[in-house]
Amino acid sequence: METVVINATPRTELGKKATRALRKAGNIPCNLYGGKETLNFYAPVGEFRKLIYTPDFRAAEINLNGKTYKAFVKESQFEPVKDAMLHLDFQEFVDTVKVKVFIPLKLNGTPKGIISGGRLEAPFRKLHVLALPKDIPNVIEINVADMDLGDVKRIKDIQIPGVTLLHAPANPFAKVQIPRTVVEEVPVAAATPAEGTPAAAGAPAAAAPAADAKKDDKKK
Repeated sequence: METVVINATPRTELGKKATRALRKAGNIPCNLYGGKETLNFYAPVGEFRKLIYTPDFRAAEINLNGKTYKAFVKESQFEPVKDAMLHLDFQEFVDTVKVKVFIPLKLNGTPKGIISGGRLEAPFRKLHVLALPKDIPNVIEINVADMDLGDVKRIKDIQIPGVTLLHAPANPFAKVQIPRTVVEEVPVAAATPAEGTPAAAGAPAAAAPAADAKKDDKKK
């Protein structure tokens, strides 16, 4: 599991006023839970960029009070408009205790069904897993190049030693959707009889020839 080192400073003052002052100075207030005690600390925002702004799961090695604590980000708060980092809560890893974390899911390869006009659907961007710290992967990678039209890969198809997936086994995480074909009916133009061809049965008869001119009136 990849880690990011955080050089932290203890928070000696708590409260809204002290927190605002920390943020104004470019620091992020943090809490560390899960160990023997709850620790409050802060560090410059730059210390957290490789930990937060990444698609992979990464742990933190927090250097605080002369000790190193290995932890992961449990919750994060961001400013809704500017999306600036406001606060981070960490949970400390304990070697013998399993933890629940979200791990990014990466699908590798181009399904052969796409060449036939299919479309790959991937409902999950991350998977919720339960594992000991030593078994947590940075990312879950699955090859989907063998998938043809209509093929589906489900949660039960993912097997990672030491990792329990916290999703229903039948849930699909990748499927190649068959394209919907729209058939348009083109109306057939009415056939016109060729010149000299007898009219079709049931067609109205041709108009009778005009009657001969009337004979001259008989002489009186």
